[in-house]
Amino acid sequence: HFKQVFRREAHSLCPLLQSLPFSRMLARSRVLNALRQCKPRRGGFGSPKDHEPAWIENWTKNRREGIDNMDWFFRAFNATGIYEVFLKSSPRFYGFMVWCAIIGSYSWSRMWDHIWNYVNQGKLYAHCPYVYPVEDEDE
Repeated sequence: HFKQVFRREAHSLCPLLQSLPFSRMLARSRVLNALRQCKPRRGGFGSPKDHEPAWIENWTKNRREGIDNMDWFFRAFNATGIYEVFLKSSPRFYGFMVWCAIIGSYSWSRMWDHIWNYVNQGKLYAHCPYVYPVEDEDE
């Protein structure tokens, strides 16, 4: 009777576990029960086949398409293709960030220069033209 029960229980386990000499001792142990209840994974930790916890899988299933208040922004952003071209790869991402910082800081500086010129129109040295004195014709 024990062999029939063990064969039924061991059928769901991996072949490596079945070939172990102490597998009969495991047949009634808590380890066997735990191994029987879990599903075999076809990939290790961090592999694409590794499953996330159930709450994360349920959270990622909720895509909120058409529900979110910012759906218009996400659709417009995805239509630009910026993510696929610049943000998907780490070197491209860092390069994109550096160039955006350079262009952004230059634009920020030029914007404040123009505002300063507009507010101080006529008060800056550049706005006051130099008038050459009239030369005497005595010489």
